[in-house]
Amino acid sequence: MFRKVTALVAVLGIIVCSAVGCSKSGSTQAEIQIPIYGAEEITYEVATAKYMDLTESKGIGATVGYPYAQNLYYPANAQVVEFNAVKGRTVEEGEILAQLDSSDLDYEISNQQTIVDTAYSKSLYGGEIAKLNYEIEKSKLDMMIAEKESYIIRAPYKGIITQVNRSRAGDKVTGGDVCCVIADESSVEIYIDGGDASKFLFGQQVIVKLDGKEYTATVTMAPDVAPATADGSAARRAVFSLGEGVIDEIYKENPMAISAGWATVYLITEKKNVLAVPNSAIKSSGSVNSVTLIDGEERFRLPVTIGVSIGGYTEILNGISEGDIVIADGSGTFTSATDKKDNAEDDQRGEWNGEWNGEWNGDWGGEWNDDRHSDR
Repeated sequence: MFRKVTALVAVLGIIVCSAVGCSKSGSTQAEIQIPIYGAEEITYEVATAKYMDLTESKGIGATVGYPYAQNLYYPANAQVVEFNAVKGRTVEEGEILAQLDSSDLDYEISNQQTIVDTAYSKSLYGGEIAKLNYEIEKSKLDMMIAEKESYIIRAPYKGIITQVNRSRAGDKVTGGDVCCVIADESSVEIYIDGGDASKFLFGQQVIVKLDGKEYTATVTMAPDVAPATADGSAARRAVFSLGEGVIDEIYKENPMAISAGWATVYLITEKKNVLAVPNSAIKSSGSVNSVTLIDGEERFRLPVTIGVSIGGYTEILNGISEGDIVIADGSGTFTSATDKKDNAEDDQRGEWNGEWNGEWNGDWGGEWNDDRHSDR
């Protein structure tokens, strides 16, 4: 799609377009020359506006894990006496994962048990007040026993430990901190949390790369259909399904592919049969976008309405037509005007081997012609 157009930058900014193939229907080689001694020749890339299919694939990091795992918390400030939670280990329902020292609580329970026994004896021959007092003290004892039981942290169901708080026997922990995280083994998913999740739509087809292999996946949860969270904010999670049983098969063949905990999701963006030019042809000033069009011996700065930018190209909605030739700035090479003269006979372009002592900023010293001389 790219073609070359060469130009000479003059000190006085006088611009003359030569007749050598400068029209849209002519040669792919064109020159915009300024015959000033000592000027340097600049070669530009130009592009033709064409209808094309735009495609872009962008990889986004995803997590392979258990998004709906359950946190198990330490019940109080205490010392750890037993810790059996190991990340990746499968556990049975009721299995002890950690146990805290409850000696202080044991002393309080012993005292309360004495109070309950006394209250019970009085309730046997006392009145309603004595019976009510017994019930109150018995309730306190039951609460203490339940609290003691919470010092033993057990697996609530058969599952897998997905995260631990790296504790060990003898460590002191704080009540409310996470002891470990457990999940149902069958609930492993590929998902993305946070801002990148909003780039996906429910039902969208994507490509997931897992341990070097690519799989076709479907977005089964996305922010566009997810319910609000408990605090009223929008849910920000995208979940990708490889199909029923595929994760299990991958795990059997290569457990490390799942246990690695990460994957790449490729979001493929496509737009069919759109008029487009390279991104480098678009110049922006505030909210106004424009291109520099080459038409015969003249150039025009024309405003354009643009659409999406995909894979290095920008969709043109309005402003230019198919076949129009525009300057794609930013990829010019500098050659010597003397070399050009020496090689003019065979139209060879010699390379400039000196040192460029400044940086051309695109200012010709004159004004662009903003009027088109032909109807389009």
